[in-house]
Amino acid sequence: MLSKILKHRKNIRQYMRYMRQSLTVKQQYNASIQISHLACNYTLIRKAKNIAVFLPFDGEINTYPFILKLWLNNQKVFLPIINSVHNKTLLFAHFTSKSILYCNQYKIFEPYFHTQDIISTSDLDVIIVPLVAFDKTGARLGMGGGFYDICLKDWRKKNILPVGFAYNFQLVHNIPKQYWDISLPVILTPDQISFFGS
Repeated sequence: MLSKILKHRKNIRQYMRYMRQSLTVKQQYNASIQISHLACNYTLIRKAKNIAVFLPFDGEINTYPFILKLWLNNQKVFLPIINSVHNKTLLFAHFTSKSILYCNQYKIFEPYFHTQDIISTSDLDVIIVPLVAFDKTGARLGMGGGFYDICLKDWRKKNILPVGFAYNFQLVHNIPKQYWDISLPVILTPDQISFFGS
């Protein structure tokens, strides 16, 4: 049974990654502008002071237009960094227009940072979460590393709002969940904001 679930999850990942990577530059750009507009008009994001945002990788939604809007609104942006000391955990570093980026071991951009640039996860108001697929219950399928599942384990206690960013086609009928999977209360696509009972 477990092997069937894992195989199904793997198949979803492969198909959705193929779909993302097949998008034209224009399609990616249009989606990023639409989702940025929706996000910045969503009250809980608009009123947030500290927002963690991923940088696009592997055909993910381009978050740069959204980040620019946050800066213009004088909101602080933080980028995820894979913690080299505690495996599978994320740190979040302040990101500005002057930040210098480098490619980590997964080919994802991270900022060079000093200790004072790191914010406690509990001090974040919103975490924008990447995903490979999601379903009508808010269940999220990521790339398989488990970083965000660990990071978001206590999001209710910490009073953080996790918000998924996805393309419309990333919605699937059902994601076979594992016990460690964290569902999302809110997911934005270029067309709409979806709320779930997580």
